[in-house]
Amino acid sequence: MVVMVVLVLSIFYSSSVLSQSSPLALHQLVSVEAGSDVVIRLKSYDTSGDELQYEIRTLPETGYLYQLSQVYSDYGYQPVAGSLITEVGTIVTGSNNRVYYRRPEIDVEGELMWSNFSFAVVKDQQESYEATVSLVAPSGILTSSDFLLNGDDWTITGNKVGGVSATHESFSRGSLSNYIYASDDKINAPSSGAPDSSLWYFEAPKKYTGNLGISYGGVLQFTLGAFSGDFSKTNGEGTSLVVLECAECPGPKRKGVKLVFPISASSTAKAFTGSTTDFTVSLTEGAGWLKDPQNSLTQWEAPIKCDFIKVLSRLSAIRILGDWTTWHESVALDNVRISNNKGQLPYCSQLRPDASICECPSAINRKTGFPSVA
Repeated sequence: MVVMVVLVLSIFYSSSVLSQSSPLALHQLVSVEAGSDVVIRLKSYDTSGDELQYEIRTLPETGYLYQLSQVYSDYGYQPVAGSLITEVGTIVTGSNNRVYYRRPEIDVEGELMWSNFSFAVVKDQQESYEATVSLVAPSGILTSSDFLLNGDDWTITGNKVGGVSATHESFSRGSLSNYIYASDDKINAPSSGAPDSSLWYFEAPKKYTGNLGISYGGVLQFTLGAFSGDFSKTNGEGTSLVVLECAECPGPKRKGVKLVFPISASSTAKAFTGSTTDFTVSLTEGAGWLKDPQNSLTQWEAPIKCDFIKVLSRLSAIRILGDWTTWHESVALDNVRISNNKGQLPYCSQLRPDASICECPSAINRKTGFPSVA
């Protein structure tokens, strides 16, 4: 019976998604070392067998993008670099849709990805949506905050005075060095020792919002440490350690989708007693995340693949728990990063660049083995 259901869904999937007349340009994630270079094969999905053209639509803000030299394109001999690509609309001439990207010789990794550029695929008179090639250092950082110079516009939500900036400290305290912190100023508990229903969170700035779909399959990492608070009386393992929100995504009952990663899904979080601790949260639907059903009578369940990709692709908020105890506490946050080293977006989620249309069948979306791309 299960086999039959999967077969029926697979047939539907083939007829609806895979038979699209326009080709798909596919998002990619490419790692390149500082001061180094890489040959990139641009990828697409198309079932027609027609000849495709690959057209550069935006250029990288840092580094240099080249056509392949004729000798490298044909035979794989040095030099690799052909003409420098300086204009949008340039047609890729390298064999197998390849271009060459080179970092500056003097190069230092920062808090964001190296750069990115975009391309589209053209077949006859049909054009794909633009796809983005995200260029990262070997660390895989897409966006991050090390708080070396300032609080990086992180704010506090859920406190009595919400939306205020987190306090920045530019010195070391134990193993914390250059960090932000905040304290509880609102307790809402029915009785002493009962869980606090007014939880406060660290909320990420704008650079953590928008289209971060390429982070799918990667990780969110951060460090927490408490200066005060009774961690023998916590708000419980059902408390959300991390919250992801997409305000524009269509939800189960109304606009908006919220995904939460509960403390219970992390052995690190369950053991947290306030000492400085590094956390790693996987950005995949099966890692322990739950989806808000927008109905108090409905049980929260794990999101499906498309739920997770849609939220990452149109993020409006990321929050990290600061309110761990049932009473007052002071908690610091440091070294936040979203990183990924391997692009894992299936083509069924790329019918639109922002994943506003995602048609990965729920019966097979937890399996691997999506057809290879051109």
